[in-house]
Amino acid sequence: MAITGPGSYGPTTQEFLAHWQQCNTALPLATPLLVRLPKNVSITRAQFSTQRQGLITQQGVVQGKLTDLQLARGTIVLQKIELLERFNQFTTALDAYWQNTIFALARPLAPGLTYGQELFSRPLGDAMKLWTKMNAALAPVGVTLPLTLKGGMAVGDFASAISALQFAYDDEQNKDQDVILERGNRNTIQAGLYDIMKSYREVVPKKLEDFPVLVETMPRLTPLPGHTPDAVNSSAIFEAPDKSKVVYDASTDAMLHSYQLRGNVGDDYSDEDSQVIATNEPGAPREFVVPFGLNQPGARIALKVYVILTTGN
Repeated sequence: MAITGPGSYGPTTQEFLAHWQQCNTALPLATPLLVRLPKNVSITRAQFSTQRQGLITQQGVVQGKLTDLQLARGTIVLQKIELLERFNQFTTALDAYWQNTIFALARPLAPGLTYGQELFSRPLGDAMKLWTKMNAALAPVGVTLPLTLKGGMAVGDFASAISALQFAYDDEQNKDQDVILERGNRNTIQAGLYDIMKSYREVVPKKLEDFPVLVETMPRLTPLPGHTPDAVNSSAIFEAPDKSKVVYDASTDAMLHSYQLRGNVGDDYSDEDSQVIATNEPGAPREFVVPFGLNQPGARIALKVYVILTTGN
């Protein structure tokens, strides 16, 4: 394994941890392998392990914040659907009873469901203001003022719904900021681990020169020169109550080492936020069944199957 993005830190650091233990076993008990960083800071295997566990925990925090953000966005979509339905009910009444009046001249156009906050909210605000002015004018034949929509929705209720949408957008922005901050905390931990692993590869050849096998089998930080394997087809289905089942085709690459399932919370796959969920050996059944990210209604995840070669590519 090698570092091929944030998601690869978990298995790569595990390889370093295992190799570090082998080195400590080979060395005298009184002089275990230490990694020295700038400013004369020494790192033990136990400290590296603690930092690694901190990264695993922080990866989970990032996924949790992504779930919160996703649910906040889902709330916005549901509110927009409801508001758009109410907007259309209002304009239907306007077209039916206020045609050929000055109010018809101010009829707002319906926003698209995918419009952003400002473009979606502006026509709603225009409708609310027009509705208020229509209530203050003479009632057309067939209408009792103040105008109410299906279910008894009055203009004040519509205004409250518009306001709730703005609060929902504010909540989404707050949760988006949470993702950025927690992602930054994760990246800080990753950078520290990377520095340790880089220094580890520098010190092992000197400290373990009497153990050439351990020098030769040091974990890699970057893939060896080579090629990128061809992708394999894969597909996923939901298995109640909280699992995904992923199946994939076999790779024919002669240098095949393993298959990795990576994923992240959200509608789209992100190299920045994905993490390794599971690994299969070449001869294992070609499927993954994992309880990742589907821990509450409305949650969505994105998954990819990676072909890993012996070179780390």
